[in-house]
Amino acid sequence: MNILLINGSPRKNGNSSFILDKLKEKYSGENVKELILNDLLYKGCQGCLSCRKNNSYCVVKDDLQDILPKMIENDFIVIISPNYYGFITGQIKTFLDRWYCLKDSNKMSKFNDTKVFFIVVQGASNRDHSENILDWSKKVLESFNLKYYGYTIPGCSHENHDMVQMKYPELSMHINMFVG
Repeated sequence: MNILLINGSPRKNGNSSFILDKLKEKYSGENVKELILNDLLYKGCQGCLSCRKNNSYCVVKDDLQDILPKMIENDFIVIISPNYYGFITGQIKTFLDRWYCLKDSNKMSKFNDTKVFFIVVQGASNRDHSENILDWSKKVLESFNLKYYGYTIPGCSHENHDMVQMKYPELSMHINMFVG
């Protein structure tokens, strides 16, 4: 199985990184790749429509140029984002905007039987604070014909990993049920 783990947090050693590291351990025998979005240099979609007109991938020359065509090779994608004011980080939003090229000229997804597990980590103890994120990400990712599951880990202080450590077994169980 080809697995891609995407960390959308700007913090090097935050809760999102903790989850990514635990998932790398969990899937160590698989073909696992990771993307730390904050380490990449990339722009948002430029709206040039070249990808759709030419039925190709994005023509913008930056760190995503080689990554985007390989996205469709994954069987399972995990996206991890902190909750920033009721939404995802700018790193993830800009990255997902560039997915425009992952649909062909007929607006059909280039993905085939890919599953995506979207994780929101937040300081607020009320899971409802991530409702907008999960609703939005579900609409966007399902528009690419991806099988979607969203999950929130509430009460995660940025100062320590206590809550995310405590909730990781539950998260892992949900991933196991989703992946099958």
